[in-house]
Amino acid sequence: MADIEITRYSIETWIKTICTGEFHYKNVLGLERVLTPKEDNKLRGIIFELCRTGVCETIGRRDGYYRPVQELPEALDWQSIEARKDSGLILPFDLRRYAFIYPDTTVIFAGSKSSGKSGALYRTVAMNMHMKNTHLLTNLEGGVAMLRDRFSAMDIDIPDPAPFRVDYVTDHFHDFIREKNTVYAIDYIDAPDGIDFFLIAAAIQKVDRKLQGLNSVAVIGLQKPMGRDSAFGGEGTLKTATLYVAMNKNRLKIVDAKVPTDKTINPNNMQWTFEYKNEGTNFYDIKPYYGE
Repeated sequence: MADIEITRYSIETWIKTICTGEFHYKNVLGLERVLTPKEDNKLRGIIFELCRTGVCETIGRRDGYYRPVQELPEALDWQSIEARKDSGLILPFDLRRYAFIYPDTTVIFAGSKSSGKSGALYRTVAMNMHMKNTHLLTNLEGGVAMLRDRFSAMDIDIPDPAPFRVDYVTDHFHDFIREKNTVYAIDYIDAPDGIDFFLIAAAIQKVDRKLQGLNSVAVIGLQKPMGRDSAFGGEGTLKTATLYVAMNKNRLKIVDAKVPTDKTINPNNMQWTFEYKNEGTNFYDIKPYYGE
């Protein structure tokens, strides 16, 4: 016999105020396995009625699983937003000359192994550290000593203490997207255990959703195979990015820029060659590349 009284009011309140996602009906109010057959039938009846009135809905994949239905939010006041509002983000390779970056958006650097992807992300951190709140989320591939050496080798002076935050993160990067007016650099999003690469696109979308309304941007590193522009995870990784850049060793390409800085110039497929040195964080001899 359950100690908690099963009423429509208590269940509806739990769904609207406590539940944060999908739930099994036996988890409502923490009842779990203490239900008698009579209470189980009563609970199912109340959930059925709440589905009928639009409080929750069945997921359909498995019996007994539901999700809350979101209430209609306050209407979006889109007309009060400044026209062509710039994020203020600074990027290496003078990429802002070609791509306009709105706030609440993502930028992708998809790089093959040893292409300079991490170096581009670290330079982004250093280039923005005095302009905006800046936060590096890194999986520390190579360890913290390598991270220190790569920042120290950079041709940009970094004060001590550094005016940016660094956190060791390997998954659920969206959990750290919380602050307004912030540049987030993520090095890098990978598939869990090296499998299920389709989850990379889902992880990017979660970051993008968390950015909304923060006036912040996320610059995300992804691994890609040689010989193609898109990262592991395929074309789904291009979906939300306002700028998508592919990097191979000594070559960089704008794969997709949703909004050109100059509306008379289409930057998509523009390429450059470059050299890098000093732990891969200094890029020089950058030249336009027009093909063989």
